[in-house]
Amino acid sequence: MQSVGSVASFRKLTPAMVASQKLAMANDIVKTTKSEVAMALKKAAPALGIDGTTYHILDILIGLTAAEDWSQDRRPLVAISNEKLAEYVSRSSRTVVRSLRRLVEAGVLAYKDSPTGRRYIYRAGEDRQIERGYGLDFSPARQRLGELKQIGAEFAARLAQEKEAKRTVSRLSRAMTDLFRLASIEDLDTCEIARAFEQLMEQPMGVVERAEALTMLHELLVAQFDSERTRAERGSSEGAKHSDFFDENTEMSCAPDTNVTPYNNTTSQDSCLKSKPRRNASTDAFLNTNKSGYTEFEMAPEKEPKSEIRATDRTLGKPEPLNWSEHVDPHDSDQFSPLLSEVSLGLLSSATAETQSTLGLDLSSWNSLIETCDDMRLLIGLSEKGWFDAKNRVGDYTASAVLITTVEKALRDPQSIARPAGYFRACIDRAVDGKLALHRTLFGLAASGSAAPEN
Repeated sequence: MQSVGSVASFRKLTPAMVASQKLAMANDIVKTTKSEVAMALKKAAPALGIDGTTYHILDILIGLTAAEDWSQDRRPLVAISNEKLAEYVSRSSRTVVRSLRRLVEAGVLAYKDSPTGRRYIYRAGEDRQIERGYGLDFSPARQRLGELKQIGAEFAARLAQEKEAKRTVSRLSRAMTDLFRLASIEDLDTCEIARAFEQLMEQPMGVVERAEALTMLHELLVAQFDSERTRAERGSSEGAKHSDFFDENTEMSCAPDTNVTPYNNTTSQDSCLKSKPRRNASTDAFLNTNKSGYTEFEMAPEKEPKSEIRATDRTLGKPEPLNWSEHVDPHDSDQFSPLLSEVSLGLLSSATAETQSTLGLDLSSWNSLIETCDDMRLLIGLSEKGWFDAKNRVGDYTASAVLITTVEKALRDPQSIARPAGYFRACIDRAVDGKLALHRTLFGLAASGSAAPEN
């Protein structure tokens, strides 16, 4: 066993590095497999701050370990130089050193240094066991398997909660804006709630906390409408009681005046009998308000937009119009590239199983794909500027389809794409020129994915 003091003197120790070293020296070896640890690491990587080049290096290192070295009587070592890793990821050796340090401090790897600092593995015997080996040790990740699974599950749950909270904020902010407009028409005093709403939307806070506060505020606003409706109904019932005191034969009743010729010939003689109380459109909408706070002429949309908040007027006037391109099928809109004419959501789903499993993505709609693009671009080291430029050139849907295809190829075979971000930009350029056959790539991924064995 290697002691903590044997770490090479050229490396400055940190408490996190020492903790990883202790995990590597543990005697109670966890029974697991290479594929199980790899899946747990991929799901927990975003929560551990492992992204971009660091994630790329992690994927390469896992792939270089031998599956039999993950058994309890062996060590999952990988011996590769920093220079070789730099060639694989098209980065400098200093960047590789920093990425390896992040992996060690995250409790994924441990350094197992030789006296000279060189990394190598000598195997012997028919079963090819490691006789002597120095390099990068995945024992900390093996020992933390249960913890990594929990971290990945909690991250996926938190991500789903935040996505649902974004939808709630978007839905309720639009609903309250409509209710405030209706309140101004009906002369209903909602000034206090309006001020609280404006302060809530301007105050910096987490999206989950904002959704909870907005839900309570929306309930107060709907309750105020309900109380106003109850008072109106009570007033109409009292008026009906007073009308019962009038006799049919009094001068105020129009029933006996059947022989009187109307002054206006266009008025029916029995119009008095058939007339009803007049209500304007806003009153009808108010009386038909459903439980969720939407009126009959503006029900809640089936698909929510990806933005967290729709901007509203400072005076709570007309809201900013929605981007309806987020609610349509890309195949039915001429705003999208012809590239998607042969790419369906089902094809994307069947061809990108590895990406969906890694990110916990439920590819049930185009919106769910678009909302995960920030996570996917981090996996391939794509900058935010590069992502926005791609969307501006080919649109959200086409850019998202190309992005998830790039991520899938990078996850399956990291060595086939030296620079995933550059590969993505090249695909966007070909899409603009009309030379990208994305459907052929997806069909190939779907076919190879269904036939590929597990690691």
